[in-house]
Amino acid sequence: MAADIPGATQDYSTRPPATRPARAPEIRSRPPAAIAFAARAVLALVALAGMLLLVVSTFSTVVEIRVLTTSDLVGQDTQISGRDLHGIALLLVAGIAALMLLGALRGARPAALALAATGLVALGLIAGFDVPELDDPGRVALLYEDVSAGPAAGFYYEALGGAALLLAGGGLFALNGGRARRDDIEG
Repeated sequence: MAADIPGATQDYSTRPPATRPARAPEIRSRPPAAIAFAARAVLALVALAGMLLLVVSTFSTVVEIRVLTTSDLVGQDTQISGRDLHGIALLLVAGIAALMLLGALRGARPAALALAATGLVALGLIAGFDVPELDDPGRVALLYEDVSAGPAAGFYYEALGGAALLLAGGGLFALNGGRARRDDIEG
């Protein structure tokens, strides 16, 4: 039919097909859902790292007592663990945080807020039980001169773990809030 007419093209036009100027290839950005998924995954890893740090800090040395340059004294306990200071409280906080993380990853804003609250609870336990003991040499000061006490690695682990839970919970709360508002607009 139209293809039988000389000079006609497949789209029934008699003009020759126009050539389009070459364009730079389009750079597609990631869709917002992919960015939200990546952010949620990073925040979940931050929360998991925080929980792991709380567990490790319970069994690590939080306060170390030193005489001059050594903390190795015969018959004296110069290394105080997190468990000595606050028992298994941070283990319980880490367990609750794990449950709240599951809910927060499913989009529950209250669970994300509770995850942030576990970080605050951990930091509160540290401030209440550990910080007052950081510079207290205890009985060792009665036996030796030049005694000092200070934070050890476990103190930094628990502080970083509490801060990580607070950050992850706050971030997931913000992400879950954005998703809920988008659903309200669409629905």
